[in-house]
Amino acid sequence: MDEENVQRKLSAIFSADVAGYSRLMREDEMGTIKRLSEYRELMYSLIKQHRGRVVDSPGDNLLAEFSSVVDAVQSAVAIQRELKARNTKLPENRKMEFRIGINIGDVVQEGDRIYGDGVNIAARLESMAEPGGICISRPAYDQIESKLPLGYEYLGKRVVKNISKPLYAYRVIIDQENAPREKEQPEDRESRKRHHHSRHDSRHEFSGEHFEQPFREVKGHLKDFAREIKDDEEIAETFQEIKGRVRKFADNVSGSSEQRQQAIKDLFHSKHLKAFTGIACFLFLINALTSFGRWWFQYPTISLGLVFYLHWLRASFFSPDKVEAMRERLLQKELAGLDPEYRGSEEGRWRARTRANARVHFYSHLYVYAGVNAFLIIINLLSNPFKWWFPFPLLAWGVILFIHWIKLR
Repeated sequence: MDEENVQRKLSAIFSADVAGYSRLMREDEMGTIKRLSEYRELMYSLIKQHRGRVVDSPGDNLLAEFSSVVDAVQSAVAIQRELKARNTKLPENRKMEFRIGINIGDVVQEGDRIYGDGVNIAARLESMAEPGGICISRPAYDQIESKLPLGYEYLGKRVVKNISKPLYAYRVIIDQENAPREKEQPEDRESRKRHHHSRHDSRHEFSGEHFEQPFREVKGHLKDFAREIKDDEEIAETFQEIKGRVRKFADNVSGSSEQRQQAIKDLFHSKHLKAFTGIACFLFLINALTSFGRWWFQYPTISLGLVFYLHWLRASFFSPDKVEAMRERLLQKELAGLDPEYRGSEEGRWRARTRANARVHFYSHLYVYAGVNAFLIIINLLSNPFKWWFPFPLLAWGVILFIHWIKLR
């Protein structure tokens, strides 16, 4: 890096990307590319109108900077409103919605490019935003909350990767002009209490909002969890494969008699189903020959069915080749999220590799969770359709899965 061409400055950083971009490309590649180009031209124009400049636009991402955070937020609001109007003319599955994150911070500029934690924080805020929404940092909120006629929702304190300090994030409410401002945060009240030592502030410290704060943070984490599960391309590809197999089987079964016979024949080609059927028949015969009128074979049969089902799930979707390919894709994605200088270091690669492995374990957990609970729902329907018990293991295990995701983040 040539120090003569490098300068530090304070900027408002604008980061945007397309929510569900992998799904859109998979379903209609050419249409998605065309719409992305059209929407980008609109965003370039609105950013320029609000005195900003586009720094870079790789893939479905767009990075811009402004000298004023007020201009940056006004530009983001104008973009989201215009894109929302255009998306209303499209089918639900073809809508292209951007998530926007805005931060104000110190950046390093080299030529036309900008680097630094200020840029990374804007990217993390972007990932917290809802599709079609805007998420801003606390420094940005402090600058605009009394200047723009918008609403704001405090999303809580967030710990994000590659950022040493936690972030305090806010959602910009752009659908209502006169939405109420977000109330003071507990840490702001505490600071003011120490400064003024007033009785009023002491009472305010124990107001209901103080106790609502943890629930807001949990709510924010749950939204992030649902959004990440929905938009993750690894999950989308796997469930798309499952959906394709189920649809193919259903089409064949509902087709001609030849197709139906072929579908059933193909189904019984599975070594897992053959083994399960053989053992189930063996247990039935043993039961029938040894315990007349007292049936017990269904219990080990159900247990074996679950074991074979999980083994089939792993063999079909978690073969060593697929796991290795998934790990490599995740490693490249983690490396792409690091600073260029840190990315080439041994420590950076170790950190990216560790996170990629952790995500692979999480995906394994998620698929087993989905597979086992689908199995339990079927068992509940077949055994006792008038008394639902499957929600209890579904919810309990779901809490464990959510904790696993929190630990991963």
